[in-house]
Amino acid sequence: MNPSPEPDTDARFGTRRDTHPRATRIKTLAAVGLVAGFVLWSHLGSGVPVFHSQVSSEPGWEKFRAEYRIDHFGDDGQFVRAVQNGYNLIFYTYKYAPRFTRRRAGDRVNSCAGCHTAEDLAYSFVNSDRFDRKLGKRVSFEDRVQRCYAASMDGFVPTIYDPAVRDIRLFARAVAHHLQLGEGALRKGG
Repeated sequence: MNPSPEPDTDARFGTRRDTHPRATRIKTLAAVGLVAGFVLWSHLGSGVPVFHSQVSSEPGWEKFRAEYRIDHFGDDGQFVRAVQNGYNLIFYTYKYAPRFTRRRAGDRVNSCAGCHTAEDLAYSFVNSDRFDRKLGKRVSFEDRVQRCYAASMDGFVPTIYDPAVRDIRLFARAVAHHLQLGEGALRKGG
């Protein structure tokens, strides 16, 4: 004969059920409080930049912003912040993309700007998505950025969806817009 389970035990799992709805309510409120506390801490008090939508302003950003008329896209917004993050990635790669480079501040070439100018990236952007005879396939701007991280920066290869690739693309797009470059534009004399 099978004894019937105790009234405060869940027969399916062999676990004890709370018989008091008040205890369940307290546990729920405690869980909600923990989540709310973490969200408030992460956004207001943590100091961890991953949790903030603001982008750090590095030396030279304000001059670049004025020179390339980035304010054309607004004082602030997702695109401007992405361009600013692209600026940081290009000029301070070792600081903002350390997982994609093994270069450090003391290395001679430690950032994208060690090899490329903003204009180089803009021309590369408007000439991307073309067939590369040497590789025998179409190569996108993102593919070229990935190759540069891996080859020139001795780093790991990011996905094309990583902000370390996306924001460099948006940076190059903003510079190309300022230079009024159309698709396939070539440098004068080259």
